Amino acid sequence: MFKRKPKDPSVPFPAPSTSKDVRERESSYEIREPCRKRFCRYLYNREQNLFCGRSCKSWICIIAYSLLYLTFLCTYTLFFLYGSLSLIKYLDNYEGIDKIDLMTYSQHGIGLSATPTSVNSYPIISYKSNTNEDKKYVEELETFFKRRKRDTAFDLGPCGSSPFGYGNKPCVIVRINKQLGWSAKPLKLNSTDANIPPLVRDWMKADQQKLWLHCRGYHSYDKEHIGSISYFPYPPGFDPALYPIDMKSDSQLIAVQMADFTLGMSIAVECTLYFDGGSSSTTFLLYVTPKRKVILSV
Repeated sequence: MFKRKPKDPSVPFPAPSTSKDVRERESSYEIREPCRKRFCRYLYNREQNLFCGRSCKSWICIIAYSLLYLTFLCTYTLFFLYGSLSLIKYLDNYEGIDKIDLMTYSQHGIGLSATPTSVNSYPIISYKSNTNEDKKYVEELETFFKRRKRDTAFDLGPCGSSPFGYGNKPCVIVRINKQLGWSAKPLKLNSTDANIPPLVRDWMKADQQKLWLHCRGYHSYDKEHIGSISYFPYPPGFDPALYPIDMKSDSQLIAVQMADFTLGMSIAVECTLYFDGGSSSTTFLLYVTPKRKVILSV
C-alpha cells in the first residue's frame, strides 16, 4: 500500500489555489511572525507599497475629502454668524443698546449698573495714584457719554467731563438698568423701614418725589476708609416720572465722586436705590495704590 512521505520542512508551501487557502496561509504566517514585525508591516508594506493598509492614492483622496469637508463647515458657520449679527445690528439697533440694558430682572427689584468697570467687565476700579493707569477708566467714560443721546441734560458737575475726577477723586456713574414696564413709587416720609439711612430721611423732608440713591461702605472697615462721597446732582434722586422707560430713551444718571479715601486698601462701595416697596443695590471695589517715592541717599 502507498505510504505518504513526511513533509520536508525545507520545502516551501505550495501556492494557494483558493481564498480560503490564502487566509489560512496568512493566519499561520502571522502566528509565526512577531508582533513588532507585523506592526511595522502594517505601517509600511514594502511589497504592496501600502501605508497603514492604504495606498498613496487612497490617502490623498481621504485627506482631500477631509479638507473640503472642514472648509465647508467653517464657511457655513462663519456665513451663519455674519448673517445673524448683521440682522441684529440693522433690525434692533444693537450698537445703541448697552449689554447691561438687555438684562431682565424679577418683579421684586430692578438692576443698577456702575460705570466704569475693569477690563474684564468686573465691578473693580484699580489703578496707581498719579500715573496713567487710570486712563482706561477715563476712556471708558468718554465712550459711555458718546454713545448716549444728548436730548436730556444731566448736571454731573466735575464728573460730567474728562478726566472725570480720576487721579485723586474718581467718579462712578450710576444708572437704573432698562426694564420695559418697570416703574416705582417714591418712599413715604412715614415709612417704618429701619434699613433707610438717616441721610435719606433728611432728603425726603425736602423732596418726597424721588427714588433715592445712597452709597456707603459695604463692611464696617470699608466705612472707616471710604472718606467722603459727593453726589451730582444733589440730593441724588431719580425722577419716578421718567419710568417706565422705553429702550430708545436714555436713563437718568447720577454721579458718585469719592475723595479722601485710604490709599492702598481695597474698599467695597455699595450704592442702594430706595423706593416704595423695596430696594436694589450694586457693589463695586475701589483700589488705589499710592505712587512709590524714590528716596535718594547721599
